[in-house]
Amino acid sequence: MIKGIQLHGWADGPQMVEVAEIAAGSFETVWLSDQFQSRGVAVLLGAIAARTGVGVGTAVTFPFGRNPLEMASSMATLAEFMPEGRRVTMGIGTGGGLVSALMPLQNPIDRVAEFIAMCRLLWQGERIRMGDYPQICTALGLREDARASFSWTSKPDVRVLVAGAGPKVLEMAGELADGVICASNFPAHSLAAFRSGQFDAVSNLDALDRGRQRSRRGEFTRIYGVNLSVSADRDSACAAARRQATLIVSQQPPENLHRVGFEPSDYAATRAALKAGDGVDAAADLLPQEVADQLVVSGTPGDCIEALAELLGYAEDAGFTEAYIGAPVGPDPREAVELLTSQVLPELA
Repeated sequence: MIKGIQLHGWADGPQMVEVAEIAAGSFETVWLSDQFQSRGVAVLLGAIAARTGVGVGTAVTFPFGRNPLEMASSMATLAEFMPEGRRVTMGIGTGGGLVSALMPLQNPIDRVAEFIAMCRLLWQGERIRMGDYPQICTALGLREDARASFSWTSKPDVRVLVAGAGPKVLEMAGELADGVICASNFPAHSLAAFRSGQFDAVSNLDALDRGRQRSRRGEFTRIYGVNLSVSADRDSACAAARRQATLIVSQQPPENLHRVGFEPSDYAATRAALKAGDGVDAAADLLPQEVADQLVVSGTPGDCIEALAELLGYAEDAGFTEAYIGAPVGPDPREAVELLTSQVLPELA
C-alpha cells in the first residue's frame, strides 16, 4: 500500500537528491513539499527525476503567488524524464499556514479549480485565453485577451491530485482531480479520528463521493499520507513529531480538534507559546507526546511498525488504495529513509 515518500526541501539540495536515490530502491514516487521559503521544488524534482528514474510529485503545491503557466511547464518537462511505469503527479492544495502568513488566501477552492483547468488544457496542447480564468488573471495581472499554448507538449502523463480535509475542497477534488490526498496529521483524517469511531462523521469523504458523481474522469486514486518521524534515537524522533504536530494544533480551529477527542487543555500551552512569539521549538516542548502521537507516528523503527500497521489498516478499510510516508520523516532524513527501507517497510510487506 505504501508507494511513496514525502521529503522537505529544507536540507541541502545535493543531500536531498542523495536521500531520494536511497528511497528510489523502495518507493515508486518521491514527493516534495512546496514552500516559498524552502529550496525550489521544480529544481529538486528535476534533479531527482534525472538521477533516479523514480516518479516525482508535489505534495503539495498551491495556486497563490504561483503562475500556472510556469507550473504546467515544469510538470510537462518533468514528464519527459519519466521511464516506463513511472509518472509525474501534481499534488495541489489551498495553501497552509506558511502561505497564509505571507498573503491572503482569497477564494482558495475556486483558485485551485482554475489552476487545474488551465494546466490540463495547456498539457493537451490547447490555446487558452487568460480572461477565461478571471481569478488567476486578476491576481497575476495577466492581460485578459492574452493567449498561451505549449506547442512542444505531447499530452504528458501528469496526474493531478488535490489535498484537503474540508467538504468543499474534497467535493471539488472528486469532480475535477485524478485523486485525493488525505494526511494523517490533519485531525479529520488522523489516528485520533479513527480511534474515536468518528472518522466517517468527520472525514468529509461523503463530499468527495458527491464530487465523483459529477466527474467525467474515470481514474481516481485515494492516497493516504502517513506523517511519520523515525530514528534510532526515540527522543529525537518524538521531538520532530511534536514539532510537526505543533504546526497543526496551532492552526486548526478548536472545534476541529474537539471533534476527534482533543481538549483545549491538550494544546493550550503550545498555542499560547506560539502566540507569545516563543517559536515553534519552544511551543513543541509544551505539547504532550500523547497528543502528537495521534497526529504523527514517531519513535524507533519498532515503535513505528506497530503504529503504521494500525493506521494503514484503518486507512484501507476507509477506502484508501495507496499511501505515502510523509513529513517530517525523521530528525535526519538520510537516517530515516535508511531505517524505513531496511527495517520498517520489510515488516509491513
